[in-house]
Amino acid sequence: MKQKIKFLLLFLLLFVVSQYLNNYHKNHLIQRELSSVLRHLKINYEIVNETDKADAASLNAFVSNDATVLRILQEALHVTEAKREFLRKELYQHLKKQYSEIRKRGVLQMQFVLPDNVSFLRMHKPDRYGDDLTGIRYTFEYVNKTHKAIAGFEQGRIAHGFRNVFPLFDGGKYICAYEISFSSESFQNRLAKVNRLYTHFLVNKKVFDVKWYKDKEFLAHYKTSIESDDYMFVYTKGVRPQYLQYLKENIIQKHQQEIKENMQKCKAFSLYQKTGKSVEVVSFLPVKNVKSKQTVAYLVLYADNSNIQSILYNFKLISLILLLGLFLLVYLFYLQFIRKKALKETAQEQQKLLELFDKGDIALFRWQNDIHWSVEYVSNNVASLTGYTKEAFVNGEIEYPDLIDAEDLQNALHELTEAFEKNLDILKHQPYQITTKDKTKKWVEQTTLFIRDKKGRITHFLGYLIDVSKRQKLETQLQQLNEHLKEEIEKRTNEILQKDKMLQEQAKLAAMGEMVGAIAHQWRQPLNSLNINIQNLDDDYEEGLIDKEFIDEFIDKQTQTINFMSQTIDDFRNFFRVDKVKQDFWVKQSIENTLSLVNAQLKSHNIEISLHGEDFMLHGLEGEFQQVILNIISNAKDAIVHNRKEYGKIDIILKNKKIIITDNGGGIPEEIIKRVFEPYFTTKEQGMGTGVGLYMSKIIIEQNMGGHLHASNTKEGAEFIIDFTQES
Repeated sequence: MKQKIKFLLLFLLLFVVSQYLNNYHKNHLIQRELSSVLRHLKINYEIVNETDKADAASLNAFVSNDATVLRILQEALHVTEAKREFLRKELYQHLKKQYSEIRKRGVLQMQFVLPDNVSFLRMHKPDRYGDDLTGIRYTFEYVNKTHKAIAGFEQGRIAHGFRNVFPLFDGGKYICAYEISFSSESFQNRLAKVNRLYTHFLVNKKVFDVKWYKDKEFLAHYKTSIESDDYMFVYTKGVRPQYLQYLKENIIQKHQQEIKENMQKCKAFSLYQKTGKSVEVVSFLPVKNVKSKQTVAYLVLYADNSNIQSILYNFKLISLILLLGLFLLVYLFYLQFIRKKALKETAQEQQKLLELFDKGDIALFRWQNDIHWSVEYVSNNVASLTGYTKEAFVNGEIEYPDLIDAEDLQNALHELTEAFEKNLDILKHQPYQITTKDKTKKWVEQTTLFIRDKKGRITHFLGYLIDVSKRQKLETQLQQLNEHLKEEIEKRTNEILQKDKMLQEQAKLAAMGEMVGAIAHQWRQPLNSLNINIQNLDDDYEEGLIDKEFIDEFIDKQTQTINFMSQTIDDFRNFFRVDKVKQDFWVKQSIENTLSLVNAQLKSHNIEISLHGEDFMLHGLEGEFQQVILNIISNAKDAIVHNRKEYGKIDIILKNKKIIITDNGGGIPEEIIKRVFEPYFTTKEQGMGTGVGLYMSKIIIEQNMGGHLHASNTKEGAEFIIDFTQES
């Protein structure tokens, strides 16, 4: 009963420790997922913000170059208020249509403010003007003072927005400041429509003048947020009161203290809440004021998260597995303990059974677990196996380890050590050699049983020996036959590998021949240019045109030409470099690098080549892959030239991890199309082709890169498809 209680306590201890580690792992994964959601929100926020800035800059480019706008604002600086009223209406009518269009793009305000910070025209409220914005709108004060543009989040009298304020100049003379601002509502709408993100925009109450809290216009824009009483919620058209109430009751109220503490610290943070069968993640991203750089608003994201839901599910599943697994493990330990106890109780019975071996062919030993392997018992038939009597072993006249060959003894001791570490009960040794009394060598096979005391310590070895010399002799003969067969297989394999290597070298040389031709085309024009320029140098000298400036310009032009030729050689060398390690590479870039080497050659034959489609990544030797592309393109070029096509065309399409290469070279005859990938098969004239290019291409794609290469015909020519959809 006491043993059962001990094993039960062991089970409880193991389960508590494992559950603690499981819970720690769960929390770590959730925190990583929450950080990922927050990072995703920040990226989307920055993308929309930068898009708005780009739109504002585009509008600024139009307004700052509009002569009518500049004239009206220039005149408004030096006229009476009555004349200003007329100019204000003229400016409004001039920009009215454009303002109506940009409102659709989310623009909240377009306002012109004079150098003294007095509003001249609000396009969104043309009847409100003449008010001094000093101390209210820092962005206008900054631009009027520094004559530099500024952008950022800012609160106005009532409405806030992402402000973009620019200076206006006429002929280098500063006129005024004007803004193009975007509302947080348009910001949220774009997040919802483009990125499928549901957000709240919260503004700190402290940035508002308290007298506005009772204003109808203010109340139409803002409500106290469900997230924090210190923030106002921007009330958009898409808000559903029932959904707000649901979020408040099921998420916000359960994390009220955590939200309050983090918002007081102006931190960016995320939290999650399991609601029914789903998990909701709420992320808070702080928005800073353009003037103080202090957090005055928050962008809050609500999103379902299946990853955290999976983490929670896996946590429960692992907990259950740990519970059952540890219980089963401890139970097995308990059964093992009971079994060992039973073995010890039968030790006396085993001693009687030892005497049965005296009449058999198997020699039985019982050794002590000491450095001498002291023999306590050995069966009488040991004399026929070793030549030594039973008494010689028991009296210590001969020690059994002395009979074992030195190397075999070390192996036997190593096997014992491993058995101790694995807590085995029985060990079957590998066959080893002993030397008998008459110096005869014999092979024996030993099986050993470990006998333990109550504390589990090994006290004795009980083993039996069998003479396996005849069997070992037969096994040796069989091994020799196997080794001879292995040598023959290796010889044949090396012959095949050597053949494939020769084929690959032939394919490489063929590709190199193609590239030498490509280099010739690439170099023809710059060599002609160098030749003409050098020939003209004598005439320029005769005409007195050569001075230091002429020499510098001449050297610069010729250096550019030489650098172009040098780059061609570098590209050629890179194409034929020997890749040793497989690596990831982008297919489109790799093909473009190959095409750059043969473009001039293709153009010389009036062949147009195009590459388009969806890029994807492969793993392998990029040089071998480029050799395949070159082989197929070279074959297409040869077919087009052979059939004398006036306009050649080669199309390369990347689609669904497939590379489709088509041409208008007339195609491959149907009677030989199935043989084009055979080694040494070629349709070209004697001495014009090796017949190994397509064979090696198929070997590279299918054996080295795990893809498939096959050929077919179209209406205009041949089509080769390299398919990696089944790539492992």
